[in-house]
Amino acid sequence: MRLLVRSFAVLLSFALAALFFVRDARAGEPSPTVDLYTIGPSGEFPSRYGHALVCVRDPGQDDPEHGHCFDYGVPNSQDMMNVGWTAMRGGSNFIPVTIAEPLMVQFFKDQGRAVERQRLPLSPEETTKLLSAMDDEVKQQRSYAYHPYWANCTTKIRDHIDTATNGRLRPGPTAIPPGTLREYMEEGNTGRLLLLPMAVFLGEGNDRTPTPWEAMLLPSVLRDGVTERFGAKPELLQERLEPIVPTSRALGRILLFILAAALFGVVRLCARKNRLPLALKIVGGTLGVLAITIEMTSALVRWPEISHNWGLLLFLPTDLALPYLKGRRLSLYLKARVAIAGVLAVLEIANVAHQPLLPLVALVVFPYLGLLGVLKQAKPAEESEPAPVV
Repeated sequence: MRLLVRSFAVLLSFALAALFFVRDARAGEPSPTVDLYTIGPSGEFPSRYGHALVCVRDPGQDDPEHGHCFDYGVPNSQDMMNVGWTAMRGGSNFIPVTIAEPLMVQFFKDQGRAVERQRLPLSPEETTKLLSAMDDEVKQQRSYAYHPYWANCTTKIRDHIDTATNGRLRPGPTAIPPGTLREYMEEGNTGRLLLLPMAVFLGEGNDRTPTPWEAMLLPSVLRDGVTERFGAKPELLQERLEPIVPTSRALGRILLFILAAALFGVVRLCARKNRLPLALKIVGGTLGVLAITIEMTSALVRWPEISHNWGLLLFLPTDLALPYLKGRRLSLYLKARVAIAGVLAVLEIANVAHQPLLPLVALVVFPYLGLLGVLKQAKPAEESEPAPVV
């Protein structure tokens, strides 16, 4: 019996030694290398916020020729109108794909965009977990519903890295770009006419400051988060070749004030030419059509950042009836609309309405005050006319 126990102990010792030997041998094996690529923005519409990809190379290979990249920024259709509409309706329309690393790098370099690379210092277990999750999504062609804040090419990579590393990325960078989500979106389109519809249709949900985790929706902020949380210093492969021209992201709000002043000018010009009905048609038609457009957009788009819009209370389809109102009814309607606009302006100033409303308020108040002024001037003229002789 004692001999049997000794034999079992010897066998157990050999088994444990073999197990540790195999484990140490595996630990010494090279594992795949994983890089995060940050691509700078360009002037093209889909690329104004930059791009992010994760690239992997086989064990023992450090040449980009042997690498392939995971890209989450590929739509499942070439029809960009359909892609945008599907996204705003909450449908899945983006798929993950793989692309050869040298082709990817050359593609973005040819566009003249900045290209940066960071080596992710992951353990073999973290690397396996990260690559397995992304490989599965590519093989299954698992599409996702795009959202500019919560589900885009960068947030998908952010989420995978954070999950694979058990939350190491979750705190994000200590310093993030100042501003709200709206200001982030405006910065990407700075100086462009797209800022005008953004000023009208982006509702209240855009006007809060993102957390560091949320701010990593931007590729540059994800890069900073990885730098700080993993100690991975970015390597610049190419600087941006396109010159950066200073522009203003307030262009949309400025254009709204210009449009308000233009409508006021139309009212005054028509009044001088005794063509008040024409002014009513232009002002009422402009504001009424805008009201219907905002209502339809809010009803059809699933994103709360668009559907929750204070403009629904400011712009009313009843403005289309403006040319058919006369005398006292017209005056009362104009005063009521100015009062509503004034209340909404106070709500923004009091920080109750978290949405830039003053430019929109001006679009209502300027022409309607102009119309009230015309009616006030016309009333004494009517009273001074001699009574007809009977």
